[in-house]
Order: sequence, then C-alpha cells, then structure tokens
Amino acid sequence: MVLKGCIRIFLFVINTITVIFGFAITAIGIYCVSKSKTEPFNDMETGSLVGFIVFTLFIGLFVLTLGLLGVFGSITQSPKMMNVYVGLIVVVLILELVLLVGSLVSKKRIIGTAKDGFEDYVGEYYQDLDANIQKAVDAIQSSLECCGFNGQSDYSGHLPPLSCCNSDDYDDFSQCPDSKKFKEGCKEKLPKFIGDVVNLFAVIIGFAVVLDVISMIGAFYVRRNSPKYDHIA
Repeated sequence: MVLKGCIRIFLFVINTITVIFGFAITAIGIYCVSKSKTEPFNDMETGSLVGFIVFTLFIGLFVLTLGLLGVFGSITQSPKMMNVYVGLIVVVLILELVLLVGSLVSKKRIIGTAKDGFEDYVGEYYQDLDANIQKAVDAIQSSLECCGFNGQSDYSGHLPPLSCCNSDDYDDFSQCPDSKKFKEGCKEKLPKFIGDVVNLFAVIIGFAVVLDVISMIGAFYVRRNSPKYDHIA
C-alpha cells in the first residue's frame, strides 16, 4: 500500500533524526562525566553537576531508545515494537503538554523572577558577586545593548562594567566614547527578551506535540496493517 509505505518512510526519517539527537544528548552527558573527573568543584557545584549529568544521560538514553524503536519498528513492522514505541510517545506527549502549559501559565512569573534577579545582581555587581553571575550580567548587557537595570546610575560609586560599552577595544568604561555607551537600562529589554524566549519555547514544544501525535497515529496504522498483525491477533 502506498499510504503505508509513505508512513513507514516518515517514521523512519523522523526517528533517525531522533536517534542522532539522542546520541548528541548522551554524548554531552558523557562529556560532562569526563570533565567532572578532571576539574575540581565545591560541594554545591558538585551536587548541581551530578544532578545535571544524571538528567542529561537519562534524557539522552530515553530519546535514543525511542528513536531506535521507531526506526526498527518502521523497518520490521513489529507490532510489539510499535506498541512499546507508542507507549513511550504517550509518555513524551504528556511531558510536552505539561511543559507547554507550564511555560505559558508561568510566563509572567518567569519574567518577574528574571527582572528581580537581574536588578539584585546589578546592585551587587561590585560587592563580591560570583564571577559566573557577573559574566551573566555582562552577557545580558552586551547582547541586549543596555546598562544596569534602570541605567548607568545603578552603578553609582563605580564605573559601569565594560559590557555597557558597544566595543571591546577599551580597558575600562571610562575610555569608551559617549556614542558607544549604552545609556538605556535593561528594565524594558530584559522582560521582552525573556518573553520572546518563552514564546519560542512554547512554539517548539507545540510543534513537537503535533509531530508526536502524527507519529503515534502513523505507528498505530503501521501496526494495524502489519503483515504479522493478523497472525498474532
């Protein structure tokens, strides 16, 4: 049947991409394991790192398993393999829906938390702030082309960081020409950026949900029309 053949090809292609994606995530987890053995971390960093590694490896292996079941299921048309594949798709679908609804419902809270956190970090920038957080503040100011939360005045008593200058050719902010200084604060730009990221995340998850539903329907169709189905049933 032409329709069945097209569906099998679709499942094969989609799940081949899933396998590659799963391999990539698993490789990241393995890389993190190797780095954790060669670089020292404090207790807090170690706990966070272990959690991240375990989560990454779990997701990678889960995605890899899902993809392999889809690939071999589309080739062999095995009803049992298709059943397991559909079961895992259902699990993924539920998680995606939870993420989709959660991201949309929590959008304002996420933006508010990001705003409050950034404002606090700007105020503590020259008060023994963690170097990684300083880098995060610098990255936000450089990428969004803004300075401080309300403006340069947030760094009163100190020179604004060099990330408030639209150039890396100077040693400190005092050398930056006035025309290259970011005068606007990040108060408005940061929430818009966070909102856009959440919206993009929701669109990607929504697309994944549609793709999973199509894959699940396709798997049901292949299973139902499998040459082994009538024999087993």
